[in-house]
Amino acid sequence: MNHVLLKRARRWTAAGCAWMMAMTLLFSNGEIKAYGANNSSVIESVTVNVKTTYGEPEEIPQPEITVSGTGCSLGDIQYQTDYDRWKPGKKVRIELTVNAEEGKVFPVSLTRSQCKVTGADFVSARALDDGSLQVKVNYKPVTVLGDTSKAGWSAKNSGRAVWRSVEYAPGYSLVLYGDDKVVKRLTLDTNSVDLTEYMKDDDKTYTYEVKAIPRTSEEKKYLKEGNFVASTESELDWSGVEDVGTHDGGSVKGNSYVLPNGSKETNIWKKISGVWYYFDQSGNMAKGWQAIDGFWYYMDAAGRMQTGWINPDGNWYYLLESGGMAVGWLQPEPGIWYYLDGSGRMCRGWNFINGKWYYLNPESGRMHTGWLLENGQWRYLFSDGSMAVNGLIDGWRIGPDGIAVPQ
Repeated sequence: MNHVLLKRARRWTAAGCAWMMAMTLLFSNGEIKAYGANNSSVIESVTVNVKTTYGEPEEIPQPEITVSGTGCSLGDIQYQTDYDRWKPGKKVRIELTVNAEEGKVFPVSLTRSQCKVTGADFVSARALDDGSLQVKVNYKPVTVLGDTSKAGWSAKNSGRAVWRSVEYAPGYSLVLYGDDKVVKRLTLDTNSVDLTEYMKDDDKTYTYEVKAIPRTSEEKKYLKEGNFVASTESELDWSGVEDVGTHDGGSVKGNSYVLPNGSKETNIWKKISGVWYYFDQSGNMAKGWQAIDGFWYYMDAAGRMQTGWINPDGNWYYLLESGGMAVGWLQPEPGIWYYLDGSGRMCRGWNFINGKWYYLNPESGRMHTGWLLENGQWRYLFSDGSMAVNGLIDGWRIGPDGIAVPQ
């Protein structure tokens, strides 16, 4: 103990002197840290349990929070996000106070290993004073996905299944039946799909059932799938089934999506009047090419997510119904194939793919099958598009270079 502290100690009251005698002052990197003379008076570990509970479908219940540790108990709990703004999987900061029992004190702070948190992510644990500790954690709300209220067939396309979207649902599981036997199982991220290619038998009666599901391992941590709902035979007006707004009361203002409380939504998809938009980390409406969650999307000048064929730079690209850019072989309609390289560009002419040659129309990009005459030479392409080599077809001898000559 240095001389300055000794001089100050002599001026303290008898009570202050008694407290001083009970404490050991330690120096660490020029900082003074105080600990009780009896180690049992210092609370060196705390466990915070944030228990997740699932309620009714689409309900987002608050978690049950408990604290365990020698000589302490749970005090106040504060949520930094208003409850009416909670969304499944979107973190909520929780600040809770842990109170020390009489005769116990907290150190200046506790580390992640000293303050163990279950059911949420540890942020910090710092003493407000000797007798109280403030613990901050990030919690992701959970919910059970609801069931669609309508499921049927499009009035404009009898082979297109359509159903009303389910709030918070990132995807859907659909099972197509033909005369009560499973024909096809699909996982989708939209609330419609064209099933025409699977409904080939005119003598069968086709129905389907659909349920809302989480799609990724991360989504499964805070979402539980809903129940299957069987389709009806009725035709549904697509405009009456698709989303025509949002569920949070927000709206587009300028280049951002603003909630009723004035805050901007960030890193989030919003479907507004049936059109998908994406708002980036700054809350700005995304435009042009965007890499989002491992997929490429293209938004037009108005921020609208595009689907189908686009030609933004002189090259053709195909965007799936989900908006994600397609790569590899693509069959947008029965019997018609295209090949899109790793950058998504549609290929033309001769292309060597997975050890075989294919011919894609130089103008349309469509894969060619059957006999092909090019520069006065004949070649044959099988039904899968691959070029024939070293064989005999229709009385023509095919060489190793694919060129055919009469027998």
